[in-house]
Amino acid sequence: MKISRREFFIRSAETIAVLSTTGLVSTIISSCGGNGPTGPSNVSSLNTIQGTASNNKISISIGSSSPIANKNTRALVSYNNGSGAIIVEHKPDDSFIAISGICTHQGCVVSGFDGTDFVCPCHGSKFDLNGSVVQGPAPSNLRQYITSVEGSSLIITL
Repeated sequence: MKISRREFFIRSAETIAVLSTTGLVSTIISSCGGNGPTGPSNVSSLNTIQGTASNNKISISIGSSSPIANKNTRALVSYNNGSGAIIVEHKPDDSFIAISGICTHQGCVVSGFDGTDFVCPCHGSKFDLNGSVVQGPAPSNLRQYITSVEGSSLIITL
């Protein structure tokens, strides 16, 4: 079967349009659903502390061997066999702040710190020291938790 030159160009243009659209859609889908991290690679990982969860409270040691024993330090607290994560900072005024360590974009653990902000390794969202979004794609701030000190333990109320 012979096709006219005009019909050949129309079909070619349609094919190119379909292939281009498919590639674009594939790129959009894979940009936030890939299997591995796509965030920045020049970010330091936070130290991880294992927390003990009981009665909607998490307890962690803040004794001299703890990564957050000194002022102006921060760490990631893992609890419930790794299914929970909270970022804790020992502030310069000797108080503590605890914020969710789960990114509000797609639920990755926010495990990086670039010297200024907490960074999600999956898609590069950044949060300031209070958990406010500095850079997306995260749509909302990280939740803050109430903290208290009891002896050499920090108690985080969920």
